[in-house]
Amino acid sequence: MRSFLLIVFCCLVQFAISQVKLTGRVIDTGTKQPLAGVSVFLSNTSIGTVSNEKGEFLIQPIPQGKFELIVSSLNYETYVTTLQSVQVPVVLTIQLKPVSNVLKEVIVESYDKDGWAKWGDYFKTNFIGNSSINRNCTLTNPDIVRFRYSYQTNTVRAFAHEKLIFKNEALGYTIQYLLSKFEFAISANTFKYVGYPLFENMIPANADEQKKWELARLHTYQGSLMHFVRSLFSNQLIEEGFEVRAMKKVTDVEKKRVRKLYKQIEEISKSLNNKEVGAFFQDKDSLEYYQKVMKLPGDEYKVVLNNLIVRDSLVFPIDASVEPGAALFEFDDYLHITYLHKKEPYEYVRFLLKRPDKEYISSDITLPFRKGVSIYKNGTYFYGENIFTDGFWAWSEKLATMLPADYRPEEKK
Repeated sequence: MRSFLLIVFCCLVQFAISQVKLTGRVIDTGTKQPLAGVSVFLSNTSIGTVSNEKGEFLIQPIPQGKFELIVSSLNYETYVTTLQSVQVPVVLTIQLKPVSNVLKEVIVESYDKDGWAKWGDYFKTNFIGNSSINRNCTLTNPDIVRFRYSYQTNTVRAFAHEKLIFKNEALGYTIQYLLSKFEFAISANTFKYVGYPLFENMIPANADEQKKWELARLHTYQGSLMHFVRSLFSNQLIEEGFEVRAMKKVTDVEKKRVRKLYKQIEEISKSLNNKEVGAFFQDKDSLEYYQKVMKLPGDEYKVVLNNLIVRDSLVFPIDASVEPGAALFEFDDYLHITYLHKKEPYEYVRFLLKRPDKEYISSDITLPFRKGVSIYKNGTYFYGENIFTDGFWAWSEKLATMLPADYRPEEKK
């Protein structure tokens, strides 16, 4: 059984200590009156506040780099804007637009009234995580999630007009999540989501519980997509335990083409006094690719090449005046990424319906729109819709294993 594919639509940021502060005021776009109690936060972080009775808010210090600022309040449309820390306005005035009650009633009416009973398990498995991951991460207000099923596309969509509240007892976080979109394509076995999380550290009952959370966070972080991007950005792939190789997906048509051509070369080599087949290939990668395709079993479609890919062939500089502190992550075809400090957990092996041979965890990624991704030192990225993952990350990178972008593991001793 192949693993789920995952498209992540994340609004992510870069973080570093900074003395820049963000001040602003939230008002109603029609009445121009101040709005109190409005949530103002940086998406995918533990950094946020609420507006006071005058509609004013202050976030200090704010991270350096590019980030998504989210402003939300019940009965108002969510405000989302992208800011650079080097271009933060002196005072930011944010006007929130009320949600039309008539429109809201029409939208709610079109939802499946028995949606959670029908599709709740799909939502929990693909968004929160499967049972082995989400057993200690619970959604406290599932009644606000609405579902719509399309018979034409065999797709389930989920929406929520209020914040989803999650209690992650395993990692010690309360997560407020503004879900904009969730789509699960049943036939293709793929899903994608759009949303903005805000993390809050839970208060531990004692020092032992705090230590338990710290260890669980570290274990979750090791080998994660965040860990990989941080290692990639800082040119520490080998030191952190990652191996990156080129991977190609082979169709049945390509298999037939390769086998036909390879047999033709074999016949030619025999007619030339058994000259080696490799002599007909100008580079070793091509020879290796052809040989591996020849050995593929009928139901296999992946070819992973042996040579490691160096970081400098994947990461390229970006003009600092355009995106300060960012680098461009770009590549062709697919990458196969192995993490050498963690073996496949039993739950993942069971999910794949394969023998528990304890291989190292590995994941495949591609850029389906052939557009590079801006990555940052802390492991976050923009244009996340352009990253498509398969393998371990598609199984493991769920809300129940999500860490805030300002998470830092303890220094290794």
